[in-house]
Amino acid sequence: MTHGSAPRIAVIGGQVAALHKARQAGYDIVWVHGPHELDRSGLELVAEAHLTDYRDPQAVADLLAAVHRHRPLARVVSMIEDGLESAAAATTALGLPGTGLDTVRVLQDKLAFRELLADRGIEGVAARLGHDEADLRAFVAEFGPAVIKPRYGSGSLGVRLVPGPDAVADVAAWAAEFGLHTFVMEQYLRGPEFSVEAFSFAGEHVVVAHTAKEKLESFVEVGHVQPAGLDADTTSRIESLVSRMLDAVGVQDGPSHTEVIVTADGPRLVESHNRRGGDRIADLVHEVYGIDIDALAFLWYAGRTAPVTPGPARGGGAIRFLTAPPGVVESVTGTDEVRADPQVVAVQVSVAPGDTVAPIAWSYDRSGLLIVRGASAGEARARARELAARITIETRPDAEPGAPRPIAAVAPRPERLLGTTPPSAHRRS
Repeated sequence: MTHGSAPRIAVIGGQVAALHKARQAGYDIVWVHGPHELDRSGLELVAEAHLTDYRDPQAVADLLAAVHRHRPLARVVSMIEDGLESAAAATTALGLPGTGLDTVRVLQDKLAFRELLADRGIEGVAARLGHDEADLRAFVAEFGPAVIKPRYGSGSLGVRLVPGPDAVADVAAWAAEFGLHTFVMEQYLRGPEFSVEAFSFAGEHVVVAHTAKEKLESFVEVGHVQPAGLDADTTSRIESLVSRMLDAVGVQDGPSHTEVIVTADGPRLVESHNRRGGDRIADLVHEVYGIDIDALAFLWYAGRTAPVTPGPARGGGAIRFLTAPPGVVESVTGTDEVRADPQVVAVQVSVAPGDTVAPIAWSYDRSGLLIVRGASAGEARARARELAARITIETRPDAEPGAPRPIAAVAPRPERLLGTTPPSAHRRS
């Protein structure tokens, strides 16, 4: 489907909902997607569709160079984590406006991110690369409690706390069994965690929302709440820190999602991404503040909106993730009753009878979620917990409980997390 003189935008991966928003912004769309995960209904919305491994940055850049020569593109974007590097590679190769490859790579490389922040004097959280027990023991001896994590990864997969020297041997043995033979060691940051949903308008960084988080001991998130309930001074310090970081990494346009821990010494950065927040945080922003981040992005890229700022919160909103005992699912009950509640915005259950529920090692081990609105953040949070408890996922114990699953059995792209090479060095079949 084409609109003649309409500007053309390439969208890498993603869902059909984003295509609707790009169309509404006046774009003709070139959609680059994987053939095995394509939602064919999206084909009705696009001028061109190219089916390829969209996680291969060089292949996507080469493909879009040919497309660009035929009919020029105005911009290349991705709204999802797995498409960011490919979009940036094409943006850089074609000389188009938008976030380039250097920025995306430093955001995806957790060690490079820490080193850049230290070099720019933004903050100095200690971080080093480790390979074994000796490296971890030396780091803990120098810096105290630590967290280890993959250099490239997502969803809290492979993240472990090392509370002190006595835990080093156990954590190192776990990492080896898990297959995490190279990892980033960071100083452990104590305090509540928040995420900052921001949008950059030609270098002007506007915070759209702050999200309070609730996490398990495994660091996997099980709850999100907006507004976050931060006081004015903490809010100001967080926003200043995030703005300086976005300047340092080179984010100029579009959404960003940054995780921050408020320690006794003030806010400290965890990581950042040049995309909207996952886990349906963007749905909370829309519900609480009335801002559709994806729609805003396409309108801004098309030059059809001025910079916007959020108004006051329209009540509160909360997301609660569903969890279940590990084992084989026998039944799921209570979903229809919960869905009928007038405060519920959405219910998503991702398991069914016969599926296996694993111990929660990363975000994809959760069993679903619900989104709840309320007159306040506190009301929404309480109601979300109450309603989540009404959805019962009955399981029977699996035949082989106990041993940690190696990373190759947990992650869809384990090779990305095992070494020190960036995501673009790997291919997914």
